Amino acid sequence: MKKRLFVKNGVIMSSSSLVIRTIAMFSSIYMSDTIGSEGIGLYRLIVSIYLFFASAVSAGFSLTVTRLVTDYMSLNKASNAKFAAERCMLISFILGSVLGGIMFFSSEFLGLKFLGDARTVQPLRILSVSLPFMAVSACIRGYFTAQRKTLPSSGEQLLEQVIEIAVFMFIIVYFKPDDLSKACSAAVTGTTAAEIISFFYAVLLYAVDIRKLRISSKKVNGLYRKILPVAAPVSANSCLRSGLAAVENVLIPFGLKRYGSNGEFALSQYGIISGMTMPVLTFPSVFIMPFAMLIVPEMAEANIKKRKNGIKYMTEKMFNITLLYSIPITVIFMFFASPICSLLYHNDSAGIFLTMLAPVIPFMYLDSVADGMLKGLGKQTSYLVFNLIDSIIRVILTYILVPIYGITGVVGVIIFSELLNTTMSIWKLVSVTKIKIKIFDSIIRPIICITLPCTLCILLPALGTAAALAKIILCCLFYIAALKITEKKPA
Repeated sequence: MKKRLFVKNGVIMSSSSLVIRTIAMFSSIYMSDTIGSEGIGLYRLIVSIYLFFASAVSAGFSLTVTRLVTDYMSLNKASNAKFAAERCMLISFILGSVLGGIMFFSSEFLGLKFLGDARTVQPLRILSVSLPFMAVSACIRGYFTAQRKTLPSSGEQLLEQVIEIAVFMFIIVYFKPDDLSKACSAAVTGTTAAEIISFFYAVLLYAVDIRKLRISSKKVNGLYRKILPVAAPVSANSCLRSGLAAVENVLIPFGLKRYGSNGEFALSQYGIISGMTMPVLTFPSVFIMPFAMLIVPEMAEANIKKRKNGIKYMTEKMFNITLLYSIPITVIFMFFASPICSLLYHNDSAGIFLTMLAPVIPFMYLDSVADGMLKGLGKQTSYLVFNLIDSIIRVILTYILVPIYGITGVVGVIIFSELLNTTMSIWKLVSVTKIKIKIFDSIIRPIICITLPCTLCILLPALGTAAALAKIILCCLFYIAALKITEKKPA
């Protein structure tokens, strides 16, 4: 029953994530058409600052709520779970309000001195308003994750995405911003409006769920001693990592200028990678990332009940599925990146960058899955240390390599970072769970099964984008059939 519920929730989350990511992809396409790659680069710089503050109020508390509610529910202490969840919501709202105020009043310093662009000041002020609302929504998502209820969170995220793009499009169409600062303000107004509305929707969903469960609140003694070991390291690490990511994002256009690019071209190149290539690269993860989230309470419960065989089984299964899924995506992107990006963005550079970055996809997806399992096993400190090491190295390499190699240096840093972070996470997970990765079945076999049809299809005449999409579909069908044929039958 538990396995069936896990799969059902995964399918629900994957389906909703597919819709959400599709809307987000449409948003990035619309944004690239309206404000251009330079505008996307400027917008991404603004968002990097916002994510620093957002991670401080959401990352740690969301995981904390998931862990505490899972723990108390496993011990049949629903009243304690309700008290812990609501206390985390209160703390995160207060923290979000404080950090929102700090972000608002420091926006001029951040925009002018740190980002070095006056056009970023007003968008930063607009985004600061959303922080307390986003903080509580993150806690509620953590609660529903622990309860294995995926529809509420999926619906909330879908509503948020629709409102964000709708508000942005409304402002662009009716107010017609005449410069990039106003255009970016329009984009972040959509984000802020979406966070506020989704907050009220999430609170309503939580209230309805609590009423249905008829759970009263019972005080938990020493709750803060339970919150701090989970929330503090996660929040601190997320702040450090987001801060380092913001530094890295500033260093990229700065390094490109030192390489010889002018300011507009530097922002444009940064925008193409961060706002066009990376969304395409991560889009297929909609079918894997939900399971990476859902595995957290499953692993936590198995860990509490000391079911070592169950932990090993879940880990091996998740690894195998992730590799069988991510490897064909890598090969398809390497063969068909150009027509894909031409269809989406009408931009040849995005296709070149997608081809170069495609090999990191299995590492990127495996890293997310491994991180989720480490969180569930209570090994978040190791996962946080690995991410911090990775972020520091990224900043150092960006500072050194980008001024020398230009945009190629940016691509090199991304590839090295994904390899390093994934290697550390897998090493830790393997040492804890004692799993064995089947090299032939999980890596070599899928590479052969997808490379063969892609090679044959690429030799056929190029007949335009529609033909390329037909080739991709044929390759996927061939891959599925080949996997089924070569699958080992149980003895």
